[in-house]
Order: sequence, then structure tokens, then C-alpha cells
Amino acid sequence: MKKELKRIGRFFSILIILIAVLDLGPLTASGTAAQRKHKQDKSSGDSDKKEIITNPQGHPVLWKQHANVERLDLFYGPGGRQGAPDPHGKFTYVGRDTHGTQKKIYAKDDKGREWTVKFGPEARPETAATRIVWAMGYHADQDYFVNKVHIDGMPGGDAVHVRFKRRHHGYKDIGLWTWESNPFNGTRELDGLKVLMVFLNNWDLKSDNNKILRPNKQSGEDPDELIYYVGDLGATFGKTGSLAHGLHVPKDPPAGSRDKPKEYASQAFIDGVRDGAVHFHYKGKDASAVKGIPVANARWMGNMLARLSDKQLSDAFRAAGYDSSEISTLVGAARERIKELQDIR
Repeated sequence: MKKELKRIGRFFSILIILIAVLDLGPLTASGTAAQRKHKQDKSSGDSDKKEIITNPQGHPVLWKQHANVERLDLFYGPGGRQGAPDPHGKFTYVGRDTHGTQKKIYAKDDKGREWTVKFGPEARPETAATRIVWAMGYHADQDYFVNKVHIDGMPGGDAVHVRFKRRHHGYKDIGLWTWESNPFNGTRELDGLKVLMVFLNNWDLKSDNNKILRPNKQSGEDPDELIYYVGDLGATFGKTGSLAHGLHVPKDPPAGSRDKPKEYASQAFIDGVRDGAVHFHYKGKDASAVKGIPVANARWMGNMLARLSDKQLSDAFRAAGYDSSEISTLVGAARERIKELQDIR
């Protein structure tokens, strides 16, 4: 009897450790109620859950070449200096965004512009990643990192180390697309985007982040266009995979998969080439999305990335709040990955 009780005790001890490591949450009635409340609250966010659109009406666009990549300003990114929030200006709390796994709120500034403010470990990497993706010719959100800002009406008042993303500015979100089914399968441009996702170590390649936008008059672009892009780039510049890989609950990236410059720099990038396709050392979500990329298309993206100067790369990370030591690590790792892409045969 005592041996049986010891075995039961060991079982529950192991179960408690697994719950703590995998962040399964409390297996209680109150936990279930909280989950139900979270699902109900999601209706108060930016929009209801979007559907995957397989044949939308319009002209699909994935990539547009910049006239001069070498002259792009990666400190301010796609929104430019004029689009940046003023941390000394007046901001007013509008409400809570309950979509996703990171804390986010809505705020409005004294110029009437609306923002989604994201807290937590994704603020820095997302800001840097959007600049690099935009520089390569793909659409990206207008993101800015802010060290500290006061937001009237927000509990606590001050927001520290947050990402500001512009809302309702020139585009309407109409749906989602998947890596498997889209108008660009087999093209150099789609493969280039996939290479970029591995280059950034984007752990979170789920279709919920693959968005389709329609431009409006504010954007200055053709309203008949349908812009395909990848949003929510916060799970980047870390290490894809973990000790719990394969067991991890998919609701949230592992802690080491985002904003870990040293882990990003130490992870292998390309494992080799087989049957004319590049095999990446990628251990994130939906690894099948980055399989089968031809050598020529991967090398194309490597040559595109090589057009960025060390100053441009440094500016992207500096804009995201990284210190000089972290910037040196990240730029060095990026250069090594670029060379790997250029050298594959």
C-alpha cells in the first residue's frame, strides 16, 4: 500500500512539473471559466477571427521592388519619421485588445491617430523584423518601439518598452491566406518570403498571421490590389525549438524563441542542400512551410539582403531598443546568415 501511494505521489509530482514547464494553466473549474471569458472578450478586439480566403476578387500582390534598397531608412521603417508616435505627446487609453497571447491595448494620440500598443518580450524583435521585411520589398506593419510613454486612463498610467503599431491607416483587413494555398506558389517572391521568415527565426508561421489587405484612398495604392503579407513578427530573433519541442502547447511561443540575441546567433541556419532544395535548421511552428525551396530562390533572397549595409541593419535594431552589445551580436549573426544564403550551391 505504501509503495502504491509513493508511485501515485511521484506521478502527481511529475504532472505538476510538466504543467509548470509547458504552461498548461490551472486544470480547475475557475481556469476553465477564465478561458471561456477570454474567448468571449475577443469580440471586443480589432475584428472577429478572419477566414481563409482562397479566391478573393482583385489583383493579388506579394512583393514590390524598392527603387534603391541601399538608401532606405531602417531606423524609422515603412511609416517614416513623420509616422512615428511622439512619446512626449498626449495619449489616451481606448480599450483592451484581447486577441493573441501578448498584452495589448488601444490608444489614441493628440493628432487623432490610433495605435495598438503591445507589451512584453515581442515588442523589440517585432519592431526590428518589420523593417527588414519591408526593406526586402514585402508589406509590413508600421511599428515603432517606445521606451516609456504615459497613457491617460490606462491602469498604471505608464507604458514601458512597448511596440506602437498604427491602426486604421490606409488598409482594410479582409482575410487570411495559407502557405499551402495562395496565388504565388512556386514563385521566387514567395520562396524569398519564406527564406526571410527563417532568416529572422520566426517561430510562429501560423496562417492566423498571414493577412490579406485591401488599400483605400489613404494608402495611395491601387484599391484593386490585394496585398498578401505576414504580420505579428514578434516571435523572432531567438532560437526556434526548445527542450519541450514537440510537447509545447501551441498557444504561445517558447520563451527562448523571441528576443534572445545570443540564442539567435548560436543557432544553425542551413543544414545543407538535397535534390536542389535548401534544408533549413528550422524548428518552429509549421516547419513544412519552409521545405522545398530551390537553391536559386534562396540565393536570390541572400543577394537581396546583402544590399543592406551594416548601418541599415544596426539602425533597425537600434530603433527596436537593443543596446550596442546586442546590436553587434545581431548584425554579426545576420551577416553570417546572409553569406550562407549567397554561398549555397
